[in-house]
Amino acid sequence: MAGSIFGIGTSGLLTAQRQLATASHNISNVNTDGYSRQRAEQEARRPQFSGSGYIGTGVDVQTTVRLANEFLEEQIRNSNSQFGKFDSFHGLSTQIDNILANPDSGLTPTLESFFSALQEANDNPSSTPSRQVLLTEANTMVDRFELLDDRFRQLNNQVNQSLVDVTEEISSAAKSIAKMNVDIVQMLGAGQGTNKPNDLMDQREELIKQISEKIDVSVVYQDDGAANLFIGSGQSLVIGGVASQLETQTNRFNAENLDIIMTQGAGRIDITSSVTGGELQGVLDFKFNVLDTSRRSLGRVAVALSEEMNTQHRLGMTLQANSAPFPMGGDFFTSLTNSPQILDGQTTSTGSYSSSIFNSRTLTTSDYQLDVTAGGANYTLTRLSDKATIYSGNLAGLNAAANTQGINIAEGATPVVDESFVIRPTATAVGLMDVSVNNVLDIALAGPVVAGAATSAGGGALNSGTGEISLPEISNTVGIPLAGNISLTFDAANGNGVGGPGFVVVGGPGGNLAYDPATEFGGKSFTFAAFGNMTFTTAGQPVTGDAFVISNNSAPFDDNRNGLAMSLLQTTKTIENSSTDFQSAYGIIVSDVGTKTHSAEVDLLAQQTLSEQAKAERESYSGVNLDEEAADLLKFQQAYQASARVISIADEMFSTLINAVG
Repeated sequence: MAGSIFGIGTSGLLTAQRQLATASHNISNVNTDGYSRQRAEQEARRPQFSGSGYIGTGVDVQTTVRLANEFLEEQIRNSNSQFGKFDSFHGLSTQIDNILANPDSGLTPTLESFFSALQEANDNPSSTPSRQVLLTEANTMVDRFELLDDRFRQLNNQVNQSLVDVTEEISSAAKSIAKMNVDIVQMLGAGQGTNKPNDLMDQREELIKQISEKIDVSVVYQDDGAANLFIGSGQSLVIGGVASQLETQTNRFNAENLDIIMTQGAGRIDITSSVTGGELQGVLDFKFNVLDTSRRSLGRVAVALSEEMNTQHRLGMTLQANSAPFPMGGDFFTSLTNSPQILDGQTTSTGSYSSSIFNSRTLTTSDYQLDVTAGGANYTLTRLSDKATIYSGNLAGLNAAANTQGINIAEGATPVVDESFVIRPTATAVGLMDVSVNNVLDIALAGPVVAGAATSAGGGALNSGTGEISLPEISNTVGIPLAGNISLTFDAANGNGVGGPGFVVVGGPGGNLAYDPATEFGGKSFTFAAFGNMTFTTAGQPVTGDAFVISNNSAPFDDNRNGLAMSLLQTTKTIENSSTDFQSAYGIIVSDVGTKTHSAEVDLLAQQTLSEQAKAERESYSGVNLDEEAADLLKFQQAYQASARVISIADEMFSTLINAVG
């Protein structure tokens, strides 16, 4: 009897000791990340039969249970993944939002200053200081374009570094999990499947959570205790003791971009497009939906501004001469018609292509992919922003289809193998932008052609009627400057050559002009297509013999007609199929980035709340409660002391029995 009491007491003592150790272990790990509370599960020993029935033999610790709930752990992983995505996206997009919308660093103030300086130059066209201010503001505006584009390039480098760092962190954690899988499987086998390495399983779960912050991960647990991890569209990151590796690789089209590559043994697959969740998706979403879009949109504003200003500036007359004819204007800004960049996706290529701006008003902000198949017999042009097929057919119709997107495509060498090319019309345009005018005298503010009533050799008036002619406007430079004066002499009887009133034209394109003062005195417009597509208006009531003369501008010093036309470009809708102007187009960029940044902020705050709730639920189940553990310590201490007292009593009984027998 004493022996059985000794055994019972000893079992209680050891069990209480194990429970005290477990509670102490919980308390010491109260601040350990990912730790799950443990509990020593006890059960009664198998009873022994005696003549008076079955008698208990004490207690044993069956196992130490890890209080973890897979559903709660999965909730935290999902919350981590969404939080990581929104956090990285918001952090990066905020940087662009701050610089684009900043009144000191944004483009809007310099655009306004440039056009204000242009207006001041128009107010005093012959003023050298006003013209110099215009050039200074033009250079400042170009510098601001380049500053923004440089910031975009810096952010692109930051994105690439983030991709490198995140993939390395995922790969490192995956290797650790694979190693832990091997250790856990071995320990479970040694423990015959009932005794589990709880602390190691917690550490593995914590690593899985760290991966979930970087990328969305699905976990499947095997019966042997290993955890298999899957990412993207089902790619295996960890299978048992084998981990795949994530790394980055330069994009085959664009050296500025990195692709996400998964290496599984000897196989390598590009998973960039299938990445979901976590910091990795947030970074990629920012790059493709904010950074690249903003850079291309800014490039389109630069192209449109340069081409529209250049087109109008070439229609004006400069002061760079001593007498007529004064030279016509050249490009005000560097021409960006050849700014489109074509990137070859092949390591070896037989075909070559060139691209240029066809029409900046129909230009989009998208990149395009040109796939040449069947040995150069079929061409497919895809707009990458929405994956729309713009053209599929032979070479003959390719350029016409490209023109609808505002670009030209020309083939230099016919490919003999299947090839792919990416065309980037606006992405690198800002880097090519500059001011072409370096001398204030080269600013073409004046109109190149003037018109007025014929005068005598001494400058006296010759006309006796009330007829008038407007100053001509031109839309191209064909036939400009004029080779000689064009005279229009009114004949009330047969001036139009067919028996009616009109003007007899000498030195013009041929053919006279019908004009009836009786009915058309309010004004009638004419066009000389062969001379700059010149348009002008005659009005009033001239009499026979009255004459008007159209000639080259011999006094452009105080003429601001072309400068006023350039000023109108500030509010003229010249972008997005002539639906918006320069500043509004830039405002759309700012608004788009601001909207996406604000949306990410809202999502981030909401997800932060959900993450905190998920962690709180997990802590309520798996976390260590110090008050509860303190109470358990007292309970287990009392059980230990009581078991010790049982052993002491058994010893006294055994000693009494020995003394009595002896």
